[in-house]
Amino acid sequence: MKEAKDAIDDTLRGHQPGSAQGGPRRKRTRKPEEPMNDDSETSTDSGHLEPTPLAVQDAAYADEADDVEDLGFRIGRMRIGERIGGYYRPRIADEILLYLQQNPRKSSPSTPSPSPPGITEDFLQPGPYFTVPSINLLFTQASSGDALTRYLPPRSAADKLMECYWDAVHPVSRVVHRPSFVQRYETLWETIENGYPVPPSLAAIVYSMLFSASVAMSEEQISELFQTSKQYLKDSLQLGTELALGRANLLRASKIETLQAFVAYLLPICLNGISRSHSVLTGMLIRLAECMGLHRDPTEFGFSPTECHTRRLIWYQVCYLDLKTSSIQGPRPFIHRDGYTTQLPLDVTSLQVSTGKPQAWNDLIFSMIRFECQEMARQNIALRNGLDQKKLSLTKVLSKIEAFRIEMDAKYGPYFNVSSPSPMQKMARLVLKLFTSLLYINILNRYMMSVAYRIPDRLRQIVLTKGTDALEAAVELESAKDLRKWAWYSSSWQEYHTAFLLLLEVFFFPMRRESSRVWCCLDFIFADVISTLPPPLEQKGTTQSIQEIVAQRDMKARYLLMLIVEHMRAYQKAKGIKTPVRFKDSMIILPPQKDGDDSDPRMPLNYAHGEPRAECNDRYVSMPPSGVMPGHAEVQPQISQPPTGMPLEIGTGPANEYLNTPSNTDSTRGTTIGGFSSFGDPLLDNPMVHSSHNCSTNTTGGTSAGYAEMNGQPDYIGSQMLEIDWNLWDTIFPPQINDGNLDIPEDGLWSIGDSFDQQTF
Repeated sequence: MKEAKDAIDDTLRGHQPGSAQGGPRRKRTRKPEEPMNDDSETSTDSGHLEPTPLAVQDAAYADEADDVEDLGFRIGRMRIGERIGGYYRPRIADEILLYLQQNPRKSSPSTPSPSPPGITEDFLQPGPYFTVPSINLLFTQASSGDALTRYLPPRSAADKLMECYWDAVHPVSRVVHRPSFVQRYETLWETIENGYPVPPSLAAIVYSMLFSASVAMSEEQISELFQTSKQYLKDSLQLGTELALGRANLLRASKIETLQAFVAYLLPICLNGISRSHSVLTGMLIRLAECMGLHRDPTEFGFSPTECHTRRLIWYQVCYLDLKTSSIQGPRPFIHRDGYTTQLPLDVTSLQVSTGKPQAWNDLIFSMIRFECQEMARQNIALRNGLDQKKLSLTKVLSKIEAFRIEMDAKYGPYFNVSSPSPMQKMARLVLKLFTSLLYINILNRYMMSVAYRIPDRLRQIVLTKGTDALEAAVELESAKDLRKWAWYSSSWQEYHTAFLLLLEVFFFPMRRESSRVWCCLDFIFADVISTLPPPLEQKGTTQSIQEIVAQRDMKARYLLMLIVEHMRAYQKAKGIKTPVRFKDSMIILPPQKDGDDSDPRMPLNYAHGEPRAECNDRYVSMPPSGVMPGHAEVQPQISQPPTGMPLEIGTGPANEYLNTPSNTDSTRGTTIGGFSSFGDPLLDNPMVHSSHNCSTNTTGGTSAGYAEMNGQPDYIGSQMLEIDWNLWDTIFPPQINDGNLDIPEDGLWSIGDSFDQQTF
């Protein structure tokens, strides 16, 4: 493994002999006096595969929207706001509509209309277990007459809650050194029994852990053990925690126990919906932690081993909350990788022995996996910024992610790749798979929609395979019976935004190899929404054909996408979301893509499927009117707002067969559809359609002129100008696996392993 890593490093430095010549793919040449340094912050690449300009970090809102919930909206298990995948996407509804209007119905049954009047507002409300911090947390007076033990349950009930904490919370959300806390827990009850006042910091840490246990327990467990409702118990313990934190002078605290209690309090409330208040409290937590010196390794100050362990645990949970809240509420994390020296709580490599025996599992390995992955996610943000600033190439960024994945598999694989893994080992394997897969998605997702140059098939294949792996891991973490006790924490791993990305992909390209695997996950994620659709018409003793399966999936995807459009627009209107003035309608384009075309990545991305034809049939294309630049589709002032209860029935008849889509045309040059819409829907009448090509008499072709000029792109990008170094790419992603073949075999069957299993549909 070390030799492979060294080979990759040598290649990155440009020392691999013959890497720039002799291969079937061309590599951009560099001057001999400008060797590529692995640590260099400057890329000499002259051309870059540009991400969509419609995804930015910073957002703005109208002044009148303070009283509106800022949680976004919920569809199934997925909650989406103005940020998707960490980026502000105010035009995402328009982008979805472009996919809908360019993809005709696959002979599916009539799609029901989205929610009737009044239902849309329900999707904007918090879920049943959403927890908002109370103002008492910051403004509780130290002289308040309320006793700190007012909300404390009896000792017997508290002991049961602590049992749940050690079983369901501590393994996945570790914030204390267990032996040390057990002593403090006993001290609390001894203090109460002896009639002495309880120290506020001690009350705060106990309350926060009991509160975490109440969040982790199910309604049935709480009803059986305490004869009360989960909501009542949770609210009571939350009030106790906030009272104790206020008494402990949280805003000017210097006791590590107080900060520890604050972290333990924030971890369970930053799960089922994160509002601006959660993000603001996390910012306050970061400043408090830095003021207490947690961003410096405790060995620098001579702390004991137990204190070192505790302080490191707290700091890395602070780092998690920073990443979590910034990805949802934005705009970017406060903590930077070079801003702290705190080491990880445990160095697993020190536990390895050279006896050849299997590695022994210990209860800190799971936390180590998560902390290392979250720090790579932080580094991933820096890599993404370097990519945007053209300081790094896309190949180099992905090579770093792949090297990290290989290193993590080699480091932790022996601990959970055993014949009979325990549930905790199984969860560790799934979490590692989920986190490493999401690293690729976080880099590549902006290259999938509204881009001028088509993403190469081999990169798209990584999005499909890694995205599907991430979804399957996330679904299993939430649904597996042996992992049920930790399912309450599943929303901390991710927000199912990858499901939205893959939903668009399998809707537009239903014959993808991963379609069946993706739809198994989508059926789970959107189960409550899909259950409202009519069941497929099946005849007894018959098996659904591929065409029937595709049609049924098309109906489900179309319904889900229209729900997202309707709820997104309702949320944007209620919240007063502002769109940057530099966002133009011409940016909303459909990149040239065609299912089953040659996936040779050396081809210029906009011409991967052939050159533009010299002649265009007026029957297929409405040419732009006079005054519109060549290469532009006519820009409508805006897409009409969706009426409530819009029908989704797609028009049938000859109009559909003329649509220029990947399903039924030889060319993927986009069109401006004038005079009719393929949907019998006012939402899609007079649509604004921008695709990356219009047919013209120019046989040399060109990208969308307005888009190219606006982004400073040349009219033609050859393979030698792309930042993809395919020789290095083959070293990192072997072509035997990453072959760019995206669709099912020609026999028309989805293969699961070596056999075809109809039940996978």
